Amino acid sequence: MNNTPSDTFLGIYTYCLARTPVTFPHAMMGIDDVHEVCSVEHDGIFAVLSHVSLKEYNEEALEKNMTDVAWLAPRAKRHEEVIEFVMAHAMSNQNAASSPTLFFSHSPILEERGGEGEQGREVIEKYYTPVIPLRFCTIYKNQKGLFKAIMPHREKIRNFLDYTADKIEWSVKVFCDKTVFLNNNDKNKEQFQTANQTSLLPGEAYLLAKKMRKIKEGNFRQDLQMYLKDIDFTLSQFADRYRFLRCADKSIHGRPLDMVMNTAFLVEQQTFNMFKDTLNMLAEKYKDEGLMFELSGPWPPYNFCPEL
Repeated sequence: MNNTPSDTFLGIYTYCLARTPVTFPHAMMGIDDVHEVCSVEHDGIFAVLSHVSLKEYNEEALEKNMTDVAWLAPRAKRHEEVIEFVMAHAMSNQNAASSPTLFFSHSPILEERGGEGEQGREVIEKYYTPVIPLRFCTIYKNQKGLFKAIMPHREKIRNFLDYTADKIEWSVKVFCDKTVFLNNNDKNKEQFQTANQTSLLPGEAYLLAKKMRKIKEGNFRQDLQMYLKDIDFTLSQFADRYRFLRCADKSIHGRPLDMVMNTAFLVEQQTFNMFKDTLNMLAEKYKDEGLMFELSGPWPPYNFCPEL
């Protein structure tokens, strides 16, 4: 690791845990863009880490910097990049007989990776190594403190890494164009309403229209929940585990449509093709209902890791 004379007070920034050794290129720097990333083994568990200055990464400084987007964004990105590098490159001990993950192009699903849309990609085969990603800014004073903290959980760590050896986390988000949804589901009701309003007085027509809007909103929510339940049940048949996550607001996800479903699926690599094909089928089934699907991954198993 790159230690300079000014590195008097150094801490250990930890990215993830793995069961296999990792070799990092010398050009790959850690979260501070100064110190190199490396992996250190203890009792069969490899911790991926880099040094950081405790002057910048102490509790008081972090509490202040966590609200500074300009400071936070590039470091969060680097944290993710290191973990993904481990997933993609620590393959020396991988079982060659395990199935690869396949990316497919020309899909009705909007595919996204790391916030950037990637449509029309070629088919890529890749093996992934299991990791336990640690929280952003998990810092210890030294390696002794790091392993003292994680070794009491070594059986839990080993079991989870073994369990996820052939599994990858994928994210499925569903967005809804409410206008399209209502137009498609209420055509007959609107025709009936128009036909019956012709004989009403202006005040009666207003009250009826107000009542119909309320009924329409209730029907919208009921129908939407029915569709989402079908989507969830159908996809869960091809996942080992899944978790519902909070839907993000438009100001966060940046899309013009409302997010109505946000789910993480832990999928076996050998069943990913069926999972993807099923998602394509659902996207086709519900496109006229104003639902848009977004698939992103593969991700480290953030939503399924054991508590350490």
